[in-house]
Amino acid sequence: MPARKTKRPAAADTGTEVRAEELAAAESAAAATVVEAAVGAADVTRGEDETAAAATYSAFSEAAAQRGSRDAAQGAATLSMADDVAAGGAVAAALSTDEFRRGMELAGIAGQVQVAAELLGGVRQPTLAAFLASTSEQLRVLAVDAISRATEGAVVAHGAEHLAGQLAALGLTEVGEGRDEYATSAALGAASAEMAAAAVRSAAAGAAELAAATAMGGLAEALVNDSADHPAGARGAEQGLPGKAAAAATPRAPKPTTRAASKRGPRKPAKPKK
Repeated sequence: MPARKTKRPAAADTGTEVRAEELAAAESAAAATVVEAAVGAADVTRGEDETAAAATYSAFSEAAAQRGSRDAAQGAATLSMADDVAAGGAVAAALSTDEFRRGMELAGIAGQVQVAAELLGGVRQPTLAAFLASTSEQLRVLAVDAISRATEGAVVAHGAEHLAGQLAALGLTEVGEGRDEYATSAALGAASAEMAAAAVRSAAAGAAELAAATAMGGLAEALVNDSADHPAGARGAEQGLPGKAAAAATPRAPKPTTRAASKRGPRKPAKPKK
């Protein structure tokens, strides 16, 4: 009996299927490489944008801190000026009170001297009466002048008090604005720090994704090269089960004919020719 033939068409078909599977896997890896690279590039770009935003927030925070410092300094200076004006008003008020008291005292003395002058005029002492009358007039003038200065001082003191109140309100407003600017600066600083952390995370994720894309690209290229380097038949012969890899790779030897002949029975004798 002739030797059994090896099934080469089946091996070729298996190799073709394996090659097709490898090409499909290579295409899938290539597609995944493109997607992973796009995602990685997007994450890297997002990280760069977040870094720029963090720098912007940091600049805004520093500017707000500078404005807060300036407003606080101006508010403190205004409050100090308000205290000075209030102190001046208090001094003016005290001086006004003293001047008014002195004026009233001089006015009283002038009246008394005038009365004495009139009495001396009645007892025929005209010289002394004229002197006292002149003195009384001078005292009256001094009294009027002192009362006038006291009135002006009172006006100044009232104006100083009003001005001091306005300056104090302005100073408190400026201090409040400085405090608000400091709060804004702190919020912008926190936003800048958070954005910087997000930028680091995005950049790290993008780098990892780009590395994964590079690895998948290498895998796809290796699959394509491996499929191109081995013919379909050889690939099919090599892709057997692990336990039968060597047997599948080695051509099967034909069976000896003696074994087939031994199983046959004895030949029948030939019929005699007529």
